[in-house]
Amino acid sequence: MSDLPQTLLVPVDGSKNSNTAAAYAVRIAEKLGANVRLLHAFAETPTELFGVPTEYPNQEIVKYFSPEAFEALRQESATVAFRAAREAIGETSVALDEQLIPGESSQAIIEHAAGIKDVMIVMGRRGLSQFKELMMGSTTQRVLHHAKCPVLVLR
Repeated sequence: MSDLPQTLLVPVDGSKNSNTAAAYAVRIAEKLGANVRLLHAFAETPTELFGVPTEYPNQEIVKYFSPEAFEALRQESATVAFRAAREAIGETSVALDEQLIPGESSQAIIEHAAGIKDVMIVMGRRGLSQFKELMMGSTTQRVLHHAKCPVLVLR
């Protein structure tokens, strides 16, 4: 790894904290001459996201078990998150890339970062899923403890 990162990865989910992280990452990238990649992690399958339908499944959820509907949901989620981050960033000369990555958020972010040389992750302390964080632990905590690259967490 060089002394400074050349790519800043910013996980975004549409939350205020992830948007703040995106704007901050761009300011850092301007100073470093680095690129910024906005990442949106989303479940790979409907079962991963919703679990296995029960005897009386919720019809609103069941419709997403078709491959086409689930892919549309993934794309819509990414579009909303990327749009919110770009609005928070505003005008910039920094090269911005957007990537939808499959899988559980923390694991997908860690694996994605592992494949990039001279990378740093810039993320908000807390995202949209505060209940999930309370029950299962924070995505940010898991990334902090398991990523093999520098991680900057913003409040």
